[in-house]
Amino acid sequence: MLHSLLALAVLLAGVFLAPIYDGLERKLRAAVHTRIGPPVLQTWYDLVKLFSKELIVPEGGSWCVLSVVLELVALVASVALLSYVPLTVSPGTVGAEVVAFIVLLTVATALTIARAVSQNNVYSVVGGFREFTLALSSEPFLIFSYLAIATGGERFVLKLSSLLILAISAYVVSGRIPYDIAEAEPELSAGVNIELAGPLLGIATMSTVLKRLLAAELTAMALALVAGFEGYQALALTLALTPAVWVVHALISILLGRTRVDIAPKTLLLTLFPLCVVTIAIYGLGP
Repeated sequence: MLHSLLALAVLLAGVFLAPIYDGLERKLRAAVHTRIGPPVLQTWYDLVKLFSKELIVPEGGSWCVLSVVLELVALVASVALLSYVPLTVSPGTVGAEVVAFIVLLTVATALTIARAVSQNNVYSVVGGFREFTLALSSEPFLIFSYLAIATGGERFVLKLSSLLILAISAYVVSGRIPYDIAEAEPELSAGVNIELAGPLLGIATMSTVLKRLLAAELTAMALALVAGFEGYQALALTLALTPAVWVVHALISILLGRTRVDIAPKTLLLTLFPLCVVTIAIYGLGP
């Protein structure tokens, strides 16, 4: 019962704070560029304005609406489930919460891709295929490292190598530069979201900030578990580190520039695959 109440509290706090964190990121970006920038609550203002507009159903019809809503539902459920993991994780086992979280995160990505490629818009279709390529290059490694940390026991070197893989993969999942190729505003005019407007665009925007919250929270949780914290201590440290990780992600995206479309997936594979091989080798060596 207590775990459920905590998950609900974390969920409500996450849904409320994620747009504020996004506003802080926009403020930070403006400060680095020596601009004043929008107010911290600007993302919330944008969401309220979008939800107040008329609902315009794109050419994909009811399927497009359903996929946008289900994507948000999957991400909201992921935020709630992630708070269970520090409380239930035990060395050598994979709990139902871990499996459910992985499934929901994968479903959310699949819904984004399906919605994008179902539109009669070349920019949306191209964005969908880019999202698929990026997911294929990062999410298997994210799942691998997540499971390794959750079940790796007391071997610090194994957890450290898994943490490095997870940190890189989580940043990619957040969809920031240079891994925003599915949207690529200057090139694809919002890509996967080009056909969305009004409340549907608001839901998609909320999904984006929640995915970034998940990326930050997942990295923070991994740091807490690698540091040896468990149970409520791990959960408290995860929640405390989440805004700090979000700021680090924001600074990385501000300092990095865009690259060619083909470079991002290649760089990921050339970086993450050798790290996975090393991690598996460490695991095979035993205690």
